[in-house]
Formats: sequence, structure tokens, C-alpha cells
Amino acid sequence: GWGMVGLRGFGLLREAATPGAYALFLWQLPWVVTACLIPLLALRGRAPALVSLLAGLGTSALLYPLAGNWVWGGGWLANLGDNLSLGHGLVDFAGAGTVHLLGAAVALAGILVVWPVRARRSLREPTSPSVPLPASALAADPDLASAVADGPLSRAQADWAPTPLPPVHLPLLATLGAGLVTLGGVGWVLANPLVDWSALPPALAALNVLLAAAGGAALPLAYTWLVASRPDPLMAARGLAAGVIAGSAAGPLMPPWSALAVGAIAGLLVPFTLYAVGHWLRWDDRTAAVATGGLGGLWGLLSVGLFADGRWGQGWNGIGADRFLGVAQQGVTGLLAAPGFQRDWPGQMQAQMVGAAAIALFSFLVAWLIFAVVSAATRALRGPE
Repeated sequence: GWGMVGLRGFGLLREAATPGAYALFLWQLPWVVTACLIPLLALRGRAPALVSLLAGLGTSALLYPLAGNWVWGGGWLANLGDNLSLGHGLVDFAGAGTVHLLGAAVALAGILVVWPVRARRSLREPTSPSVPLPASALAADPDLASAVADGPLSRAQADWAPTPLPPVHLPLLATLGAGLVTLGGVGWVLANPLVDWSALPPALAALNVLLAAAGGAALPLAYTWLVASRPDPLMAARGLAAGVIAGSAAGPLMPPWSALAVGAIAGLLVPFTLYAVGHWLRWDDRTAAVATGGLGGLWGLLSVGLFADGRWGQGWNGIGADRFLGVAQQGVTGLLAAPGFQRDWPGQMQAQMVGAAAIALFSFLVAWLIFAVVSAATRALRGPE
């Protein structure tokens, strides 16, 4: 009941050599890749190759399997309902926390460990003839601009080592990526082999993901149009991704209007989070992993505790297959219960909060340890620069 790790079936052998286990493996595979790509893309060009390799291996072989076991494999987060009477335990229908929040936590650990090291190195006294910094470089890198303006460095003294990336053809690539995220999110939800679709409406699951995507795209698009007098397709694409991620947490467990609201809030939070991360905290999150995957996954998990209405999810994590809170056929329920059902407050929200904190903190701390140890060893082997 307090399982922390599965102890059987490794390598799809023995008990795991079944068609169901093969289907589960294939269902999980794209999201294992996604959880690994979130930090790897966030640290692209900044982390040493060995750091990136170990981060990918640690995410795919340690963090993701453990989180998946806790949430979907009968682990301790799934059993919070049985063990602590917290609703139906942690509900993460399609990986908002298990995939995206986990990947964003790993990315944040890498940003905080790897980026300061690279930034300090770039601001040292140059060992070769210096090149004056172009204005575009200062505008793109607030830390470098601040050091040049306030520190002992001058524009002529700064070591201009970074090479600008090739231009990104927006909005084509952003729009294409947003469309693929939407289609992939719907496909992922409907392909879940762990769900008994005879007791859940697959059409509502797909509809809620699409509505969350629409809400996630509309609000940042309108916000940038209002503030900057022109719509920003990249911001809209990031908002759409955050909406899909947030909507995947509940799937069909909330009504359509709630899915639209959840996606809209996730999308609206994206520009504000990007500003806070880039200008207040000065974290160099170039791929918006914190704003889309991190905040989208966190808000999606919490939204289950608010908007799940009890119509669906009977027996989720083994809780209340016939009766829940004294009501027959009541499923996963949060604060806003449908007519005829009892709200489960704050039990379900507490389960969601415990699960989100466990996934985020565990992933961040383990990833921080990996990044810190490997980065320190790499610098020691390289010697003074």
C-alpha cells in the first residue's frame, strides 16, 4: 500500500511478458521521450555532453519509472485515498505531472546548476583578443548586459564566445508544433491501456483536451494583442501547449466548460510566468519549460481537486467502485460537484497537492544532485580555464 518501487517484471520479462505489458510499454514510450527532451532541449548548447547524457538516462531509467509507479502502478501516491483517506488518491489521467511537471523540474535543476557556471565562465577576463559585444547579444542576455553595465567589464573587454543560433522560422514551426502537441495529446489520452473505457466517455476525454488547447491558445494571443498591439504566435503556441498539458490531468473527469477554463488559465499564466522567470528570477529558460510544462502540469493536477464533478472515475485507484461519500456511482470529485453528488473537499485537493509536491521536489533534487556532481567532476577533469 505504500509501494515506492516495483520489484518485478524488469525488462518485460517473466510477469511482464504479456500483451498488456507490451501495450503499456508502447503507450509509455512517447512520454518517456518527452520527459527526457524537456530538460535536454532547455540545456541545449549549454550543458556538457556527459551532463546531458546522464540527465537523459537519469530521467528515463530512474525518475520517470518511479513517478509512473507511484501514480499509475499502485504506488503510494495512488494509494493516498486508501492510506490517508485523501479522495481517490492522486489523479493524473494522462501525465500532466508524471511527464511534464517531472521534465520541467529536471530542466529547472539543470538551468540553476549548469547556466550559472557557463555564465561565470563567459564573464571572465578573455584569454584571446576580444570582440565588442553587439547590441543584440546584450538584449538577448540580461545577465551579460547587467555584468557589462554594472561590473568591471566594458563592452570591449567582454568575451563574446557564444555563436548565435540560426533564425527560427516563426510562426510556421511554432504553429506546426502546437498542432502536433494537440493531436498527440488527444491520441495519448485515448490510447491509455490502463483505463476501462466502458466506464468512461472517450469522446469527452478528447473534447476536453481540445477545449483546453483552445483556451490555452486564445488567452495569451489576446493578451499579447492587447499589450503589444500585435498577436504573438509563439506565445499562443506555448499557451496552447500549457493548455493541453493542464487538460490532460483530468481528461474526462471534469465537464467541458471546466476544461476550457483550465486551459485558459494555463495559457494566461504563460506570459506572466515567462516575464517572472526571465526578468525577476533571471533564469535562462529559453524553451519556456517552467512556464509550459512546469506550471501547466502543476495547475492541471490542482484543477482536478477543483473541477472534477463526480460523474466519472468510479473506482479510480480502487476507491468507491459502488459508492463514495454515501452516494452511489460517484466518481472522482473536487470542490465543484455536479448536482446529486457530494463534493470531496479538501480531500481530493490535498491528494493532488501532495502528489504534485512529491513529483516536483523529488525530480528536482535528484536531478540537481546529478547535474551538480557531474558538472563539478567535468570542471575538475578539465582543470582551470
